[in-house]
Amino acid sequence: MTANHLEMDPPLSTPTEQTSGRGSKHIPTGDTTKEAPPTSSKVPSDGILEESVSQMTTVLSNIIEHHARKNQHLASLEEDLAHAKLDEEKLKATIEALAKEKNETNAIMALMERKDL
Repeated sequence: MTANHLEMDPPLSTPTEQTSGRGSKHIPTGDTTKEAPPTSSKVPSDGILEESVSQMTTVLSNIIEHHARKNQHLASLEEDLAHAKLDEEKLKATIEALAKEKNETNAIMALMERKDL
């Protein structure tokens, strides 16, 4: 190669970009956070585990009881609704019977008025 050719090609790496070898320099990446210290690999004692399980069992038991009360309340509401529907049907039947009686009464009164004429 000629000297001109070497001058025209950009260098493959600059001394500050080298990552190994003599004269390499560290280039900060902007991440200056330190690594977290290693976490303890210590296993909790059986007593702590038993207490945690006991607490979770209590919470789950409370949730189950709460839902059971809600289900009982819902069943009670459904029963009340069924009774209300029966009452509604009875009221409709009574209204229809009264309307029929009214029509019959009106018809009888109309006949009586004709006889009086």
